[in-house]
Amino acid sequence: YKGNIYLDGSEVKAPSIDKGFIFQEPRLFPWMTVEKNIAADLPINKVEIKKEVERLIQLIRLDGFGTSYPKELSGGMAQRVAIARALLRNPK
Repeated sequence: YKGNIYLDGSEVKAPSIDKGFIFQEPRLFPWMTVEKNIAADLPINKVEIKKEVERLIQLIRLDGFGTSYPKELSGGMAQRVAIARALLRNPK
C-alpha cells in the first residue's frame, strides 16, 4: 500500500510518542498478560503506570482479565487491549 498519513493537517513522517495507532489485527504479544501488553515497553511495576493500566482495563470493560493471556480473549477483547495500549501515552 502507498499513501500519506495526515494528523491535524500535517503529514506524519515518522512514529512519535505523542501519536497512537492500532493495527486492524490486534497484534498482541502472546507471552504477555493483558496488563503487560497494555504497558508494552513501559515498566509495569511503577505505581503510576500500574494505576493507569488498571484504569484503562476498566475503560475497555475487561475488569478481571488483567492477568489473562491473549489466547484466552475473544477477537473483540484483544482489539480493546490494543486500543488501551495505544491510549496509554495519551496520544493526540
